[in-house]
Amino acid sequence: MLEQFNGWYGGMEFSENAEVRAQRYAAIRAASQSPSMTTLEVLVRLAFRTKMQNLSKEAGQVRNQLAEAGPALGDEEAALLAAVTLAMILEEQDAMAGKAAALITGAFCGGLRTLTQPMDLVGLAISVQNYLAETARRRPPLEQQKLVNPQLDIAAHLNALQDGNIATVRAAIDALASASRQTLTAMATRQRAFETAVQGYVKVQDEELDILWWLQGGRCTRFDQTFEEVRLEFRPIVIAVELAALTKVLPGPTALPSLLSRAGVDDAVQLSIPAVVQGFPHAWLERVLPEDKAGKVSATTTPILEAVRRRQEVDGQDTWASAWATVTGVEATASLTLRTLAELLYRELLQVSLG
Repeated sequence: MLEQFNGWYGGMEFSENAEVRAQRYAAIRAASQSPSMTTLEVLVRLAFRTKMQNLSKEAGQVRNQLAEAGPALGDEEAALLAAVTLAMILEEQDAMAGKAAALITGAFCGGLRTLTQPMDLVGLAISVQNYLAETARRRPPLEQQKLVNPQLDIAAHLNALQDGNIATVRAAIDALASASRQTLTAMATRQRAFETAVQGYVKVQDEELDILWWLQGGRCTRFDQTFEEVRLEFRPIVIAVELAALTKVLPGPTALPSLLSRAGVDDAVQLSIPAVVQGFPHAWLERVLPEDKAGKVSATTTPILEAVRRRQEVDGQDTWASAWATVTGVEATASLTLRTLAELLYRELLQVSLG
């Protein structure tokens, strides 16, 4: 990614100093290695240029890390370096990339927020989610990899044992013991990897079976209503909650849009997030966001749950929407299709429960 970074960095005209550019690249490489969820959240907020509520200290630490030994970062340079760091993380297409992708798509909020960066960070995040959803549901190969036998001159060690010299015999025994340990360790590692893959596949199969039975039954068990009985404008939240509760493996099934459609979530009607959340029955809000999950909600990466949390704070009154719009940076009147809103909320719910 060095060549791409040089193009992005040079295009922004931050610094022509080759040493500074090398320092910046080394810093983002280091920052992309095993970041915490807090660091990922800060990187996303920097990349999207959103507010740092309750994370100002952590944001300062991340900015210092991205600056490395070079000069202090300006806001625009910090935004670019954060975006490049996220792109590096996404490039790995692993579990950490999946977490980063969830935060990025959550912050994008179906296009209600804009992201001005030289790379298509949202597109990369969606590609990672699609890739992980597909690969997590593949049957693991039943044939295990063959073990590589350690290089050992058996004949020479047998001769050494027959030699009778204590030092030679001890060296031969140590070599044979070391080779045995290596073989046993390799066997145990291979077996654990195989068992983990099988257990993961079984978990996915159980998840898919649960979802199919739920879809076949056509009933929202947590809200005690059939799909048809749930009012049209309530369905994005109700169906998202139901599906998220049945999901065991991130980032969820590949057929999510089809599942939402089969459950009756409309793709033609458009409503704003405040309108959907304010119209939702107040008594049901606890089923959407339990009290023990409220601390994981972010105004940037989980804006729909942030709306739910704010409405809970005012006991269902309608005084929360303007403050929500100010904090999230999302226009209160901006609308989404009900199906898009359901998909976004589903991702947010998985983020706070499984992320």
